[in-house]
Amino acid sequence: MKFYLTLLMVGFLFVLNAQHPATTNRHSVAHQNQKVSIYNETTINSKAYDFSPAFFGDTLVFLSSKHAGPRDPRTGQSFFDFYYSPIGPNGSLRSPKPFSLNLNSAAHEGPASFDLSENKVYFTRNSSQSGVDLSADAGVVRMKIFEATSGLLDWEQVSPLSFNSDAYNCMHPALSEDGNFMVFSSNRPGGKGGYDLYVSRRMDGRWSTPMNLGGRINTTGNEFFPFFHQSGTLFFASNGYKGYGGIDLYMVQGKGDGSWAEAVNLGEPFNSEADDFGLIMDQEGKQGYFTSSREGGVGGDDIYSFDAPDGIQGVVFPDYKTTIIQVFSEQSDSPVSGAEIKIYERIIDSNGEIGYNRLPRTSVQMGIDGKAEIDQRSEDLEEPDEVSNREGKAYIMLDVSKAYKIKVEKRGFFPAEEFHIPADNRFNKPVEVPMRRDDCITLEGVVKDASTGDPVPGVTIFIFNQEEKRRRTLSTDERGIFKECLPDGYRFTIEARRIGYQEAETQVQTINRRGNRSLGTSIELVPDPTTPRSSQQEAPPSPSGSQAEVPSLDRRSDMKVGNRFVLNSLQFEFASAKLQEAAATDLDHLATLMKANSRMKVELSAFTDCIGGEEYNRRLSLKRAEAARDFLARRGVNADRILVFGYGESNPIVDCDCEGKGGGGVPCTEEMHAKNRRTEVAITQK
Repeated sequence: MKFYLTLLMVGFLFVLNAQHPATTNRHSVAHQNQKVSIYNETTINSKAYDFSPAFFGDTLVFLSSKHAGPRDPRTGQSFFDFYYSPIGPNGSLRSPKPFSLNLNSAAHEGPASFDLSENKVYFTRNSSQSGVDLSADAGVVRMKIFEATSGLLDWEQVSPLSFNSDAYNCMHPALSEDGNFMVFSSNRPGGKGGYDLYVSRRMDGRWSTPMNLGGRINTTGNEFFPFFHQSGTLFFASNGYKGYGGIDLYMVQGKGDGSWAEAVNLGEPFNSEADDFGLIMDQEGKQGYFTSSREGGVGGDDIYSFDAPDGIQGVVFPDYKTTIIQVFSEQSDSPVSGAEIKIYERIIDSNGEIGYNRLPRTSVQMGIDGKAEIDQRSEDLEEPDEVSNREGKAYIMLDVSKAYKIKVEKRGFFPAEEFHIPADNRFNKPVEVPMRRDDCITLEGVVKDASTGDPVPGVTIFIFNQEEKRRRTLSTDERGIFKECLPDGYRFTIEARRIGYQEAETQVQTINRRGNRSLGTSIELVPDPTTPRSSQQEAPPSPSGSQAEVPSLDRRSDMKVGNRFVLNSLQFEFASAKLQEAAATDLDHLATLMKANSRMKVELSAFTDCIGGEEYNRRLSLKRAEAARDFLARRGVNADRILVFGYGESNPIVDCDCEGKGGGGVPCTEEMHAKNRRTEVAITQK
């Protein structure tokens, strides 16, 4: 591939940046395509360069410099020509032959794309004929996209497309299934980087002015070799993302509204430390071909076939950001050095249960090219991820798409923890962790499974001061241990809660300790895998003080414009926008009502609890409302009849004091949070 890019671009006033991105944590992504098998197609590959396959009927058309003949004086290699190889009944390729006298010129040809009728071909070619430069720019040979029509004996009417230019390159055309859209690569002015992907539409027999595919696909690097699959998925190659090295293969899904989802790396075995590009595959998406310069090939660039019985699964590489952790003394406001810092990543399992796991790595370092390099953790989990320096600071790379719990410990201080979402920290402010000196009575507790005796991590611990009516919330670590500083002279109730267990509590006191500055306690949790969730929303009191009747989707008399209903069965766990369809009976009922009344339109409004940042909660609530709308759409309700709104933590049903934000003066309980996490539906037309 390096040879090909040099050949096509160095001579055209472009030099490919040959830096390889930093290697990422392959162990976490390579398993996704375990059933994929790849094979070097030795029948068609040569010691020269063989690349960019394309389907044409029952044959495979590709480019090669294997032939003898005129050579490019800048490279000493033969000019690229089209070859074809018949595909046998068992998928094997036959010996290749030159494809077309009219398409193969005295200059270079590039990747081609055929329409489904096989009557049209679009391909890349130097803007020269018979060695004569047509660009009228001395010493510059541009790449242009040409079209040709199938004739009786060969391809005919070879001509350049109207959007080509002598000022920049256009190359690597890829047609949509209906032949009305073409995606190609160009370094035309106004792009995101070196080479970007553009799209042009065929209207009234002409191709429209190309439009840049935007920042969801294009980077400051180079994007090229696109392929439009019948499913609407766009495959392409790029050196502008985090990847395995060199040029990698990517795929991106079209959303159907003209926008694109996030581009994802194809992972191994499609990508390697070498250059990988030019992927095509059959209509079922289970077999295809691509080009690679990886070790073990026959020549410079080789064509590989692949079998993917489960299809191709993309890989999203994480985006890391440096997070500064500032540890200081709560009493003196001075920095605390030597504090041990452990980072826990928040996880949500298939049952919606929230947990925290130590990061599966020792650290994330920045490579020389600014990319994140990940090292696997080999030390014991007791070892800290970082230790604060003389300024009380520590620097840790965190994935901006995730949420974390930061725990800090140091002798002479009580453990402290902070919840952190990197995406909410738009100005990258330090995460401040205040620590209290150990000048009170140390409570150390352990929570165990009553049936097995094993420690239970991730248990939420509530410590209530019975006299002062104050509450402190913390959680057990991976050893099931929690610690807290308790003042002298009080009685405390300690509650332990975790999904899958029955709640448990115990009491301790710090009255008349007689110099003993520590105490311990143990709590056993009884497993309860069928812990029920409340399916009924409490009705608000009426002005007279009695319970008002809550509007119900089950009562026909309540089906009035302006009425608002709480979808009680629809519950989202903390920080999750994933809708559990088994717990969406209210949405199923709403879908039935809307399909029976085709004029009915509704608003879906989602609300969160008050934990976390306000902007994060607003975005999360909108995603939840969109998930509910998508559920209704899957049940046959037109999405145009549904408006969605995300109000975040505003308009709570229960007003309580949450994370120092104020609100009612009563500390929020989990039951209060659960009531505030809700989705409502209002009838706007009937």
